[in-house]
Amino acid sequence: MKKLIVLTLTVLMVLSLVAPGIALAGTTSVQINAGQNYAIVKCKWEVVADTYDDDPTQAGLQVNPPRVAGAMRAIYYYAVVTHTAGVANVLRVDADVYHPDDSPFPYDDSVVGGMPYLPYFKYEVPFEPWGTGDAAEVLFSEADMHNLVTYASDYDYDEVLDELDKGTAEIWVGCAAIDYEQPAGMYTVWVYAADVTGYSDPLVNQFEYVPMCGIEVDFDAVDFGPTNLGVDKMISGDKDWNPNDPDTNNATVRNVGNVWTSVQVTFDDMKFGKDLNGWNVEFDARMGSDNAYHEVGIMPYETRTLTNALGLSMKDELDFSIKVLKGSGEHSGTITLGCVERYPFVDPVPPYVVGYDARCDYTPQPNPCLEDGESPK
Repeated sequence: MKKLIVLTLTVLMVLSLVAPGIALAGTTSVQINAGQNYAIVKCKWEVVADTYDDDPTQAGLQVNPPRVAGAMRAIYYYAVVTHTAGVANVLRVDADVYHPDDSPFPYDDSVVGGMPYLPYFKYEVPFEPWGTGDAAEVLFSEADMHNLVTYASDYDYDEVLDELDKGTAEIWVGCAAIDYEQPAGMYTVWVYAADVTGYSDPLVNQFEYVPMCGIEVDFDAVDFGPTNLGVDKMISGDKDWNPNDPDTNNATVRNVGNVWTSVQVTFDDMKFGKDLNGWNVEFDARMGSDNAYHEVGIMPYETRTLTNALGLSMKDELDFSIKVLKGSGEHSGTITLGCVERYPFVDPVPPYVVGYDARCDYTPQPNPCLEDGESPK
């Protein structure tokens, strides 16, 4: 009888381990992968640090050039990554960025690189872990709301949001600057994640560096001096850039946009007026010294585009002429300069694209990705 009682008590103790109620039981198992685990890039996007997106009405990121010599803008590259063996197995994430097709020298197809080893290579951007959980959900949701996110096949907003919520996926981020003179167009971004066995399949998208012209000059006035009626009086520019001491004459212009740039010029009538035959004064203008691009007979208030163009980060001289047909005494007026894009680029560089290298005429600004207080959006 004692043996029965002991046995009964033993059974009751075992049953008490699963009480109260009856629990459904299952089995557990684990297998150490031998080269079968892999990283996955689920989605990706980019933002600019100061404005998020320069044109939210367009799908994808639109970046306007700073149009200031030496200036750069910070671009943050984001990816949501996971791993079949757990997100902690992701060792690194990188983005390979490529200049637009048909970019001119020195950004042309002679530069080859990156994981896919393609032409027009710009740079490779290493990422760092940004995080998961609530903050990552907010960051990702805002990017999706701005129509910036590119998803890998079989993934969508709800699926990515759920993984960020559970911590089974993580945001990674890298930052790199784009220079004022980088060529306009569509930049291609390949993002890879890696573990100990190698790299994931890439996820590819594009952002646009919006084509915009921009010019700067180092003079604030043109003094034609004394002249005779009916005679062209030319004031020659020069190639010496003197931005810290703008003066009269010695006109130099430089391209600070991200496209080839033609200069526009507009004169007023300097109070010479007109008669029934027309204006009593007219002007000429030329960039460089090639007479093939000498624009003559520019009438007051007419905006004339000079037919040649400055190359990227190039400078050249501006010559201006005046011919007074009727008038006397001293006169003053205004000259207004503008620009127009010569875009898209063509290869080889056409003969109308001219200029002298202006990159030695400025001090590059600090990389905005490294500035104190700068943080990802």
